[in-house]
Amino acid sequence: MDIKKWFEDGTGLKIKELRYLKMPPLPYNIYIDDQNYRGSDQLNNIIEHNVTIEHYSKDLKNSNELEIENFLNKNSIHFEKNREWLQDENMFVTLYELETYIEKRRKESGLNE
Repeated sequence: MDIKKWFEDGTGLKIKELRYLKMPPLPYNIYIDDQNYRGSDQLNNIIEHNVTIEHYSKDLKNSNELEIENFLNKNSIHFEKNREWLQDENMFVTLYELETYIEKRRKESGLNE
């Protein structure tokens, strides 16, 4: 799944994987896609995706969080939400840890070739 396209099409908000080289203006979003590979002895064709969306903002009352949560709820995506104040950066980060999803690939997809 193309997480960037899925998120941007669903929310209308921009997102980037892992980090920005130069911090953009607030608010902004990044995502992390941790992947665990498993399968049979001969083929790792099952990928577990553990996706975290990080939303950075100056204040707590912003419409972007509402857009993200409405999108996740509309698509029945279970998530855990945590918020932290980043003192050194003088901003909030809201973390959305999404329920693990499983991707199954066929050998023809290029895995283990």
